[in-house]
Amino acid sequence: MTLLKEIDYGTPIKLTEGLVTLEIDGRTVTVPVGTSVMRAAMLAEVKVPKLCATDSVNAFGSCRLCLV
Repeated sequence: MTLLKEIDYGTPIKLTEGLVTLEIDGRTVTVPVGTSVMRAAMLAEVKVPKLCATDSVNAFGSCRLCLV
């Protein structure tokens, strides 16, 4: 049996017209305005340990565990 490995980007995708470019751990990534740092990091292939963030719910930063 094969398990599907889906990438959990941490927060839902933002669909906006504007883009912002940032650098995370030396990697440049361009994402839509309003994208969480957690999601931007995953798109830049920088894995940040997380317990509560999931792309099935909106982020609201209540646990402060990941500190991004």
